[in-house]
Amino acid sequence: MNKTVTVNIGGMVFHIEEQAYDQLRKYLEAIRGYFTTSDGRDEIIQDIESRIAEMFSERIGTSRQVVTSADVEYMINTMGKPEQVAGADEEKEQAEHRTWNSTESRGYRKLYRDPDDKVIGGVCSGLSHYVGMDPIWLRLIFAGAFFIWGSGLLLYILLLIIIPKAKTTSEKLEMKGQAVNIDNIKRTIEEEVEDIKNRISGKPGARRGGRSAVANFFEAIGAIIVAAIKFFVGFIGVIMAIVLIAVLFALFMVLLGMTGVIGDASLPIFLTHSFLDAWQMNMMTLALALVVGIPALVLLYRIVRSIFKITSESKIFNYTCGVLWGLGIIIATFIGFQIAREFRVSDTNRVTIPIAQPTSDTIHLAMLNPYDDKDDVYYNGDWKIMSDGWSINSSEDTARIEEVELDVQRADGDKYELVRITTSRGPNRKEAELNARGVIYELQQMDNVLKFSRDYILPKDVHFRAQKIRLILKVPVGKSVFLGENTEDIIYDIKNTTNTWDNDMVGHTWTMTNRGLECANCNFETNSSKSNDDEVKVRVNGEDVNIKVNSDTINWDNKDVKIKIDGEGIIIDAKDKK
Repeated sequence: MNKTVTVNIGGMVFHIEEQAYDQLRKYLEAIRGYFTTSDGRDEIIQDIESRIAEMFSERIGTSRQVVTSADVEYMINTMGKPEQVAGADEEKEQAEHRTWNSTESRGYRKLYRDPDDKVIGGVCSGLSHYVGMDPIWLRLIFAGAFFIWGSGLLLYILLLIIIPKAKTTSEKLEMKGQAVNIDNIKRTIEEEVEDIKNRISGKPGARRGGRSAVANFFEAIGAIIVAAIKFFVGFIGVIMAIVLIAVLFALFMVLLGMTGVIGDASLPIFLTHSFLDAWQMNMMTLALALVVGIPALVLLYRIVRSIFKITSESKIFNYTCGVLWGLGIIIATFIGFQIAREFRVSDTNRVTIPIAQPTSDTIHLAMLNPYDDKDDVYYNGDWKIMSDGWSINSSEDTARIEEVELDVQRADGDKYELVRITTSRGPNRKEAELNARGVIYELQQMDNVLKFSRDYILPKDVHFRAQKIRLILKVPVGKSVFLGENTEDIIYDIKNTTNTWDNDMVGHTWTMTNRGLECANCNFETNSSKSNDDEVKVRVNGEDVNIKVNSDTINWDNKDVKIKIDGEGIIIDAKDKK
C-alpha cells in the first residue's frame, strides 16, 4: 500500500504516489534552477507544467486514477532532462539550433493558425506548416480565388472560423510537427522573447505578429459569426431537449396504455389479438421502451451537457445505456422471429352451414351489423373502431375483423346451400387449421331472409393469423336471390350474364340460369349485350369497348376460332368448319 499526494499541475489536479511525487518535485526544481537566468523563465516553466499535465492525463486515462513512478519516468524521458538543455555550451546550442531550423521534425502535426507569421489571420501560414509548402503560394492561391465569385474570401473566412489559433507553446510546436519537450519549449519561448525585443527596438528581421486593421476586421467578423453560430446551435439544442422530453413522456404514456395501466383496454386488446400473447406483450413493451427510449435519453443527456457546458462524462451511464439498448434490440428481434414463425403456413377449413329452404323461390340477403356506419360512428356501445376493418369490445375482450366475402354460384341440386371457407396461417398446418376454426361468424335466418355479418369475431384465446372467411351461397337453377341494402359490403365479384358490377347488383332480384345469374327486370344500359346501332359493349378493365357486329349472335359451335394477339391488337378469326 503506497501513500498518495494530491497536486495541481498546469491547472489540473492529480493523485500521485509519494515516491513519484518526490521524483517530479526534484525534476521541476531542477528545471527552475537551470532556467533562472533564461528570458521568459516563468512562461517556460508554465508551458512545461502544462505539457506534463497533458502527458499524465493521457497516461492514466480512465483505467486508473493515480500517477505512478513509471509515468514520471516516461514523462522525463519524453520531455528530456534539464541538464541536456542548460548544460550545453553556446557553440553546441547554436549548432543544434541551426540543425533544428534546417530539418523539421516529421512527427504528428496538428492544424492551427500561426499568429506569429500572419497577414490577416494566420490561415495560410498555418496551412503551410501542415502541408509543408511556402505560405506565399497559398496566399497567391487565395488571392486568385478571390476573383472567382469571391470564393477565395469566403473560404478564407470559413477557415478563419474553423481552424483554431496556436496560442500556447505546445500548440505552436504541434503546428510545426516538432516534439513538445524542454529543448523545443525553451527555444521557442526564447525566440518569441527575442522577437518582441526586436520589434520594440525596431531591429530588422522581426516576425509579423502585430494586429493590422485588416486582421482586426476579419477576426471581428469571425467572432460575430462564431457567436451567432453558437447561439443558433444552443437554441436548436434547447428546442431538441424540449422535443426529446416530450418524446420520452409520450413514450411513457404509450407504454402505460399498452399495459392497460391508463386509458381503456382497447389498445392492449388490439395488440394481443393481433399477434402477441401476454408474455410477448410484456417483452415487446420492454423492447419498445429500450430501443426508442434509450437513444432519446442519451441524446437528451448530451444536449444538456452541451448547453450547461458540463465537461465530465459518466462512462457508467454510457456503458449501461449501450447494454440496455442492445438488449432491447435482441428482445425485439427474438419476438419478431416468433411472430413471423406464426405466419409461416396457410391452411383452410371448409364447412357447409345448414340453412332452412325458403318458402318461395327467392331468398333475400340482408346485413347483420354491430354498427350502422363505420365512417360516421366511432363508438357504438361497447364497440370501438380501432382502424379500418377492426373494432374492439373492451368489456368482452373480443375483436371484430372485416375480412368476409360473399359469392353466389350455381347449385348442383335443387336446394339452396351455404358454404363457409375459412383460411388462416400458423406455424404448421395443424395450428393454421385450429386458428381457422377458432373464429366466430354470426349468421341469422328469418323465414326467407338470410342475414350476414360484415365481420367475424376473434375470441380472446385466438390470435389474429390472417384469418379470412369466404361464403358461397349456391342457388339452384330457376330460383332467385335478392341482394338487399348494404350487401355490397361483403359481396365480391359475383359473376352474372350482364357483367354488372357488384354495387349495381344490390337492390335487384337475380335468377340463376344455366348461363349464370340474370336480372329479368333490370336495365343496365352500359352493360347491355346489344345497342341500337348493332354494337356489343364489353367492359375491359373498367372501360367500355364497342365491338361492331353484323348479327345479334354468333354460333361458335360450327366455327373454327383463331385468336391472334400482336402489336396491332387482338384479332379473332371465326370460319365455318369444313
